[in-house]
Amino acid sequence: MFKFLKGVVGGSGTGLKDLPYNIGDPYPSAWGSWTHFRGTSKDDGSPVSIFSLSGSNAQDGHLAAGRNGVKRLRTVRHPNILSFLHSTEAETIDGSASKVTIYIVTEPVMPLSEKIKELGLEGTQRDEYYAWGLHQVAKAVSFLNNDCKLVHGNVCLASVVVTPTLDWKLHAFDVLSEFDGSNEATSGQMLQYAWLIGSQYKPMELVKSDWAAIRKSPAWAIDSWGLGCLIYELFSGLKLGKTEELRNTASIPKTLLKDDIPLVKCSEILWTQLKDLSEDFLASNREANLTLIGVLKTLGF
Repeated sequence: MFKFLKGVVGGSGTGLKDLPYNIGDPYPSAWGSWTHFRGTSKDDGSPVSIFSLSGSNAQDGHLAAGRNGVKRLRTVRHPNILSFLHSTEAETIDGSASKVTIYIVTEPVMPLSEKIKELGLEGTQRDEYYAWGLHQVAKAVSFLNNDCKLVHGNVCLASVVVTPTLDWKLHAFDVLSEFDGSNEATSGQMLQYAWLIGSQYKPMELVKSDWAAIRKSPAWAIDSWGLGCLIYELFSGLKLGKTEELRNTASIPKTLLKDDIPLVKCSEILWTQLKDLSEDFLASNREANLTLIGVLKTLGF
């Protein structure tokens, strides 16, 4: 049976029984250990997305990170960040075993990987759409890094979802943390849930947990690396398996380097500079000055 817990971050719900949404079929993929479901409002039938994350007990590390993600998504608002609607927790008890599940309800979206398959775009049309989407994600990352002084920590294909109007939204905030670069003397961990990030998505400093070096870097350095990972996965059509694969730029279409395609300046500058940034990281060059803020300034933001 269900034993209902308080809603996450200050009572946004009382449990699954009182969740004012219907949970539908799951999508084939989602970020991390989350499951992404289609859903509808019980009031008017309007579509929503419902994300769930389960753990064996209330102290499970994935649940702690998930609660951080709920709190962050609820409080951080931006046109290019997934819109939060509701959250709650529920505990299922089966004999002596229990399972705690976090639920997040958001605007209706689809995983970017699934939307790409559904659209089946090719050639110039595909390149224009990808450039537009990258432009949106870059603005979300810039907002987090520069306006909020936050680090997302795991920008990649799985952390991007798409609305019915084909807009790209950044989500997956479980690792999201404050950037405390002002205290360079501190060597303690800055990203509490960095263990959730696959090693292939980490710059060398993060792999080595070199927090002193990270604090000396710009606030956007980690997420600039993540954008490079997103670009690789987007154009290669493959999930990044290991860091060294970022050196392979053969899948990047040459058409993105021509000025006669709308929004191409975004893709051209973003890709060129992030590719260089990735190569600098791979060469252990911590003095790299090709950063996301430089990209966005060039784009006029």
